[in-house]
Amino acid sequence: MTDVFAVNKMMSEVDGIIADHLKELSPEDRENSYSLLHGICKEIDETPSLIAQSLELMDQEISNIQRKDAYILAETMNPDYVKNPDFRLKFLRGDRFSVMTAAAKIVNHFEMKKFLFGASKLVKDIEQDDMSEEDIVTLYSGYVQWSPLKDTVGRTISIVFPLMSSKLTPFISRLRVSFYLRMIAMEDVNFQRKSVIAIVSAKECGSSFDPSDISGWRNGAKAAGRLSDALPGTYRGVHICFPSNNSIRSYMFSSLVYFAVSVLSPLLKVLVRVHRGEIMEDCMAKLQSFGINPDVIPKSPDNPEYQTNLLQSRRNLERLRRKKFHQEIASAASVPNLSSSEDFGEWVCGPSENDVILGRGQRSNLHPGNIRLRRLVEDAKGIYDKSTKRGKTDIAARIVVAIQLQGRFLQESGLGWVEVNDKAARQKVSHAFRDTCKKKKKKRPSATKLEAGTPEMEGTTQIALASTGNL
Repeated sequence: MTDVFAVNKMMSEVDGIIADHLKELSPEDRENSYSLLHGICKEIDETPSLIAQSLELMDQEISNIQRKDAYILAETMNPDYVKNPDFRLKFLRGDRFSVMTAAAKIVNHFEMKKFLFGASKLVKDIEQDDMSEEDIVTLYSGYVQWSPLKDTVGRTISIVFPLMSSKLTPFISRLRVSFYLRMIAMEDVNFQRKSVIAIVSAKECGSSFDPSDISGWRNGAKAAGRLSDALPGTYRGVHICFPSNNSIRSYMFSSLVYFAVSVLSPLLKVLVRVHRGEIMEDCMAKLQSFGINPDVIPKSPDNPEYQTNLLQSRRNLERLRRKKFHQEIASAASVPNLSSSEDFGEWVCGPSENDVILGRGQRSNLHPGNIRLRRLVEDAKGIYDKSTKRGKTDIAARIVVAIQLQGRFLQESGLGWVEVNDKAARQKVSHAFRDTCKKKKKKRPSATKLEAGTPEMEGTTQIALASTGNL
């Protein structure tokens, strides 16, 4: 068969890249890579002295790393989170107690976490409720799935379907999903020690397959290489399965594989194996020689029932954990108006100039975000006073939206700051209207006409635009 799309030539080059890197390894490292790939490496005896010594050396290694802005920021926000021994052990176990590698990964971890989720999420475990709508679609799409069973040596098996269109699953959402899935998997000590085997499948997702989407795949592959250097644990093998028939799909997939392998770290390149055949079943059958039962591998991204059930159970668990945590915080801090979990958003870093601080006193009165709130309230006061009860609630809600476009409504407890929900935020705005009314009664200002173009009308226009997302 004529190699119209040069698939065989491209995959021969991929084989050559892997072979060249294997040749560059020392005999010991080459043997170690084979051991990792087949799961026959010796388990590490985690003695208390090894753990204590490794944690101490890791701290020294981190201190020697020059560029670590996100790490320093996270340490400033919550040093207990950053230096938690259990958190650090995830990185040590995942890289078989290679202190230097684990230290570099922790620093990269906070840089990547800040990039993907923002600074406010640096010192909290990422949950599904932290994700955007696109992230959730990607998470439940079946783009990444876990096999119901592990391989013969107890390693978790993850299967990826990269030919799903990046229009359906944007590459930034793929990164967030991969970050989230790895971190929740790392809660399992067995996963920390044995890590994961990845299977990359050429199966596309029906009509979502887009042959022109090579730029989206390449962006994702390049970023995935950086992501692997920012997560605890590592792949103990990457198996790429696709039928090498003379089709546009094979061409696009081989192009993606070639690019992805090129950007992988040298240590990960040597763990890649490419399995080709006339049909997908032929490719998958070759996994048996690596201790993987192909019968328990999801064959398609369609209908990921097992994965969906896992994720839904996880989401319920996360919400229960958060509710319990907030109740414990409220009880410890003895804050009456935060005694119910309904009043909480999430634990966050301190207020910025765009945030509104709940509470009374000079600090909140002089805070820039509170000053902005009072200006919006004063602008809308004329219409607010003439409105019905329902109309007043609507105006308060619009002001909340206007504030939230740039900032948050924060409440301080004895242990830090929490972002309150919309109900508590609307109550803060309503209190601001009542305070403005009391001040006006004391001053008894002269009446003025409400004319178009005045600050009051401009403020009201801003609020109206905020409700439609145009502010």
